[in-house]
Order: sequence, then C-alpha cells, then structure tokens
Amino acid sequence: MADSIPDSPCWVKPASWHPRIERFYAYWQSIHPPVGLLGRQHIDPGAIPDLLPHVYMVDVTRDPLRFKYRLVGTEYAQRMGHDLTGRYLDEAHPGFPELVRQYVTTVELRQPHYRSGPVLFAASQKDFRSIERLMVPMARNGVDVDMIFGLIVYLRPGA
Repeated sequence: MADSIPDSPCWVKPASWHPRIERFYAYWQSIHPPVGLLGRQHIDPGAIPDLLPHVYMVDVTRDPLRFKYRLVGTEYAQRMGHDLTGRYLDEAHPGFPELVRQYVTTVELRQPHYRSGPVLFAASQKDFRSIERLMVPMARNGVDVDMIFGLIVYLRPGA
C-alpha cells in the first residue's frame, strides 16, 4: 500500500529504521484498505502481540483540535514513569509545541509521521540516547482522522 501514501515533505520513509518500527509499518500497510484510511476496527492486537508494549493510541477531538491518550503500551508507560491513558497530550507533555505540531500534521495531511532523534522526555531519560517513533492516522469512516496509532522505541547508548 505504499503507493497509496501521497508524497509530502512530512512523510519520508527512512532508508532504515528500527525492526519494530519496520514491523509496525508493514502491519499498517497489510491492513490498509484500498481506498481511504484504516480505522480502529481494522486493527487486530493478536496480530502484533510483540509490538503491543510499545504502541499507543490517541483520540483526535475537534473544536478545538486536541489529542487524548486512549491506550498506552506498558513499555511506553514505564519509560514515561506513569500511564498516560486518559490524559490530553498538551497536558501530559507541557512545553513541547513541536510534539503537538507533529500530531496536527499527521491529522491534516492524513499521512504517517516518523521521528528519530534525542529523547525529549522520559522518566529514565538518561538511560536512553534516542527514540524512533512512527504515527499513522486512522479514520473510522475512512476519511476524517479520529485516532492516531503509534509505536515508539527507546534506544540505549550503543544499541
């Protein structure tokens, strides 16, 4: 389904990425409908049990546009030092407007968003040198993004 992702300055698939990110992307492509965006109803957690500790889902609300954690994998929650489920992104991560902007871009362009770089916040930040994260938009009706499905991998020095 890579052909169904329009070219954009936002979405550039890297030459290489962490194997978990690659597997997450491959799963997303494998369940992507031929037309429109996939929705929560297309996801089968049993198909990706090894990825579940690293995934998260964020509900997209409008008027105003905000993002609320619906589900946070155990590994992600551990790295953050607490479970973010039920919290709004801007409240859970105050002072990170670039992070919110990445979510807005994912919604507006209806495309995946990949980030690789330094750890900006984590309970055990000093133990990790960087992260890789992929977010994909989802829409129950195939058109209007109402959820973001993501996977984040924390990388230790030397990894």
